[in-house]
Amino acid sequence: MGASLERLILFHEENLKKWGVYIISTPLIVMTIVEVLNAFGRKLFIPFPCCLEAVESLLVISVYFGVSIVAMEGGHVNVTIMTRKLPNRLQHALDAFANLLGMSAFGFLSVGAWAEAFRALRILEMRIGVYRFPLWPFKLLFAVGISFLTIQLAINAIKFVHFALGHSTYAGAKAKQEAEVLMEM
Repeated sequence: MGASLERLILFHEENLKKWGVYIISTPLIVMTIVEVLNAFGRKLFIPFPCCLEAVESLLVISVYFGVSIVAMEGGHVNVTIMTRKLPNRLQHALDAFANLLGMSAFGFLSVGAWAEAFRALRILEMRIGVYRFPLWPFKLLFAVGISFLTIQLAINAIKFVHFALGHSTYAGAKAKQEAEVLMEM
């Protein structure tokens, strides 16, 4: 069980590192192109159709897929005023608790996001304006992104529990460098 879980975590994190940059940067590039075309179009009195809807929807992909990468890399904001002087094992136990709490909160939000996504898919939800703009694909992507964050918080909790139990690494030799970085925090 332990070795297969480690392989699963390694597989998940390696693929997130490999493809995550493309997943979150592609919408940013598309948003930039759309906004530039819209700016030129407004000067020519022909604004880019559905610009606002496209940018709002693409932002969902960049933000909600990006937060799971931030959580994986430990790039969130830490306030260590009270815990800095505690023993490492206790710090890791508190980090595990915080990740479990975050996992619970975002898991609850994820369930609601999936319900909303399936409702939007069932009715093929559109934003009606001058042009019809589909919202349902982006609601599905929002649910996927927030689910990835929930999964990553669960993985972080597993790692911190492992560290709190006194182990120096988790998820194979590749994680040794990350573990050393975490131990120094």
